Amino acid sequence: MKRVVGILGLALVAAAARLTAQRPVLEHRSMSGPRLGLTYAFGPTADSVLREHNLQPVLSQFGWHFEQQVVPRGGGPEFVIEEVFLVGAVEQRTAIPSASFLMGIRMPSGFEFGLGPNLSPTGSALVIGIGKSINYGGVSLPVNFAFVRSPGAVRMTILVGYALETSQSVSR
Repeated sequence: MKRVVGILGLALVAAAARLTAQRPVLEHRSMSGPRLGLTYAFGPTADSVLREHNLQPVLSQFGWHFEQQVVPRGGGPEFVIEEVFLVGAVEQRTAIPSASFLMGIRMPSGFEFGLGPNLSPTGSALVIGIGKSINYGGVSLPVNFAFVRSPGAVRMTILVGYALETSQSVSR
């Protein structure tokens, strides 16, 4: 019996060592770059705020995007965290800041989606983003759509831009 337990113990240690050796090697990438786009705001609260500040419902957006990715080297989806800081309505002689923090997934095809909080002068809301990133020689060219919903207001945004990649391999 001791011999069987010993053999099973050795087998478990060997299996654990093999699994540890096969752990995926991950690549951590940092991406950042400019963004520009348009937002359409509507709903009773949005209409009231827009009228109060003499603004049109279509607003320009300019800003910067930060992104951290964890990518399995063997392929598969990338796990993404994004911070997007924008200033809107500059063409209407005002500046409306907003910040979004999204957590999501990017598929090998470049399709991506995520969600998280959005903060602006009118309060907090939930942002849902979808899009497609095209990788061109280490430069990411994203096209993203965002849907932000808060009580009495909806904002739909399209953003484009580019992001430059820096990477660091991490063995886990």
